[in-house]
Amino acid sequence: MLALALNEITRRRGRAFLAIVGFLLVALLVAAGHCLGQAIRKATAEPMEVTGADLVVVRQVIPCAFAVVKLPKDLGAITADEVRRIGAVPGVRAVAGSLVVWAFHDGQPTVVTGVVPGSVKTGPLRQYRDGERCCVLESGRLFDPSRNEAVLDKEYADQLGVSVGSTVHLGPREFTVCGILKVAGVAVIGGGQAYVPLQALQEMLGEGDVVDYVFVSAEADADLAAISAGIEAIIGEGCQVSTQDSLPGQISRSAAVTAAGSGAFVALIVVIGGLLVVRSALAAVRERVVEIGILRAVGWRRRHVVALLGWETILQGVLGAVPGVAIGYAVAFLICSQLNLSLPASFNSYPPCATTEPALALTLQPQVTLAGVGLALLITVALALAAGLIAGRYAASRAPMDSLRQP
Repeated sequence: MLALALNEITRRRGRAFLAIVGFLLVALLVAAGHCLGQAIRKATAEPMEVTGADLVVVRQVIPCAFAVVKLPKDLGAITADEVRRIGAVPGVRAVAGSLVVWAFHDGQPTVVTGVVPGSVKTGPLRQYRDGERCCVLESGRLFDPSRNEAVLDKEYADQLGVSVGSTVHLGPREFTVCGILKVAGVAVIGGGQAYVPLQALQEMLGEGDVVDYVFVSAEADADLAAISAGIEAIIGEGCQVSTQDSLPGQISRSAAVTAAGSGAFVALIVVIGGLLVVRSALAAVRERVVEIGILRAVGWRRRHVVALLGWETILQGVLGAVPGVAIGYAVAFLICSQLNLSLPASFNSYPPCATTEPALALTLQPQVTLAGVGLALLITVALALAAGLIAGRYAASRAPMDSLRQP
């Protein structure tokens, strides 16, 4: 039966070519949509994974007047009492805060982030395991909270021409550089050009025990929506809570639609593509009514006709699916290479006159996965099989004499 199906495909090259192209397009769109959606979801989730938190909380306020050390842009202070209350929200496992300020010296601002030295499991200084993308100490060590020590971003240190052991002015205070931090190509939430002990930065700011970024880790099965609602009730007006699910929408509408809608996109392709291939298969059967009638007249049973047409469409589906998947992934890789996504402005604490760029660019890394390839191939071949069975049952349902009378 397989040999007969292959012979029919080679005999009717024009019709077979159109069917193969149709299956190719279905496989292309499924593969490209799945790959692109996965890449955007991974890129938008990475900043949260870098912090080790499930939620990031900020308070947006009207920007304050100039000060030597000031909160950046429209970020407002979150008090230690509010941080403690967030930690008591049901479902919250751990909470940590960091303080980002603009510290001016000789008219030039430096973006300084204050963190608790011993709390690097969450926040902008979190270090990943070896082999993973994140921030790593290229040289030196983390600071001692009892000393005026700072860790500098490598790009900023290179710009200043300083190294471990040098001294730098951050606002009104002088710090000794104890480490150089290298950001390994990831977007960092609440990052800065320099990192110092949280208490030292709070003293420089002069607003008490406050932070402006809160990193919240949730329990494994916690309801993030309920936690977000609890946090919003604590922070009040201006509260903004970000999660892995909400980040794509904060980055851009197109990113949100692609990240959240890739499954719906694939389903839509399956429905529309299925209707088109079934219509094409039925059209091919109508052209062969007399031929099928002769086969039935010489002894072919209905199941033989169904099997022949089923094998034909399966072969066409495979011939279209294999190059379609390859082209689809190529299209997804091309689109990802042209997309420029970055974290939203609320995570960009750098002033326009900053001497280095913030680490906010999202890196899209599309991947060819066995699951994605298998899904595209399976969907395309399944559509081909369904089309063949529907067309075969239609052809086999006609009486041989009716088919032979077909003009």
